[in-house]
Amino acid sequence: MGVLECGDRHCVLGADQLIGREPSAGLRLEDDSVSWRHASLRWTGQAWELQDLGSRNGTFLDGQRLATGARTLLRLGCELRFGNTKDTWVLANLDGPATCVVDVVTGERIAALDDLIALPLQGDPELFISRQADGAWLIEGADRARELRELEELTIGSRRYRFEPGAPVFATSSGQRHQLTPSALRLEFLVTRDEEYVEIVISHDSQKIQLRPRAHSYALLTLARLRLADQADTSLKPECHGWVHQDRLLKMLATTPTLLATDIHRARRQFSDAGVLDAAQIVERRVTTHELRIGVPKLEIRVA
Repeated sequence: MGVLECGDRHCVLGADQLIGREPSAGLRLEDDSVSWRHASLRWTGQAWELQDLGSRNGTFLDGQRLATGARTLLRLGCELRFGNTKDTWVLANLDGPATCVVDVVTGERIAALDDLIALPLQGDPELFISRQADGAWLIEGADRARELRELEELTIGSRRYRFEPGAPVFATSSGQRHQLTPSALRLEFLVTRDEEYVEIVISHDSQKIQLRPRAHSYALLTLARLRLADQADTSLKPECHGWVHQDRLLKMLATTPTLLATDIHRARRQFSDAGVLDAAQIVERRVTTHELRIGVPKLEIRVA
């Protein structure tokens, strides 16, 4: 994602970033020589473009003042200065904007990692955002899952956030020779007879990754059992395997919609941390019918 740096300060760039003294500016500068709406940075789809917005004291690129209203493409390492301030901002990253939620008041940006976001950052999350296989973004919480619209505003407590889709940002690869995706994996569940302990092992070719047991492991086990039962029914097509209505799943797990959404997010996060790409697909959703299923077709359950 695009990043501006000035000493120990940094600013993660949105697709259309306002620079100035306006409170909602993505890069807010309080010096009096900076105009209220001083300049903007936009992602063109291929590069970052700087534009002066008619500022009184000028926008400077590598020491040269831009003409009023002029637009120019930026290169890595270029230096920006606004007004009469001596602060110099350096473009430290040229990547496109990441999908994120933006605090409407403070401008703080929370970027998606592996297409996953949990809000709020502090305390117990209430809302979970993830990208689905068809590219749609879903928001999951106590009111079930629904599709999230571009630039939609969300309210959590006293804070308001704006959703801005962008280019995906993935966690650092763990170095596996072949990419791990849910459809290419095999999941092995080891369950004790009293079902108090559920261990999950990710298998791919000759590679095995053992996940630490977590509370959400039992939810994945339940979804795996439902998919395996459907796979044994020869009258069902593969695309129908494993789907269960959320209300039925809640009863099976004796849980609440909020806790289920939390468990699903934590399961996705655990798989992402293990190096699985598209980890949001570990649990798939049908928004219109409120159905879920485990997104891995190759499953095995063994009782210890």
